[in-house]
Amino acid sequence: MTLKALAFDTGGTILDWHGGISRAFAKAGARRDLVADWPAVTNEYRRRSLRKMVGQINPAFDFDDVHRETLDEVVKDFRLDALTAEDRDAIWRTWYALDAWPDFPDVLARLRQRFVVVSFTLLTTSLVISVSRKNFLQWDAIISCQMTGFHKPRPEAYEKAAQWLALDPEEILMVASITST
Repeated sequence: MTLKALAFDTGGTILDWHGGISRAFAKAGARRDLVADWPAVTNEYRRRSLRKMVGQINPAFDFDDVHRETLDEVVKDFRLDALTAEDRDAIWRTWYALDAWPDFPDVLARLRQRFVVVSFTLLTTSLVISVSRKNFLQWDAIISCQMTGFHKPRPEAYEKAAQWLALDPEEILMVASITST
């Protein structure tokens, strides 16, 4: 078979979630004279959020809900209770304003000349639209697991994405990175 489409995991591959969220924690902490290992707090926040979302089937919640709920848990567990509701809201809203890796917009444009290129993500549709507009990312489609009802890595999520693209799964390359931050 010929490769026809690239499906990019957006949150963990395209966006600098760690840098953006860690800076948001540090900024809020500085306002309240809090000192913490902000990268470690960020990593725990992301780890817990993913654990709650991965593999879900038609949940009554979405990743935005999980990010907000988990933020409160992490604040409590790391004894960061001095962070106000306003501080927490600012941290949570940072998800909607994350930066893409600087070289990606140009790479995306070049890849779209040869392949169908889609965002295939656990993130909410509205979040991907927001960060895509901010970073000038032009996808051929956004496929959020929120739309399919099946959350990665469930096979049904990938099968539904292939169906919506009218392609065989073998014609789609899933592009994802794993970071050790």
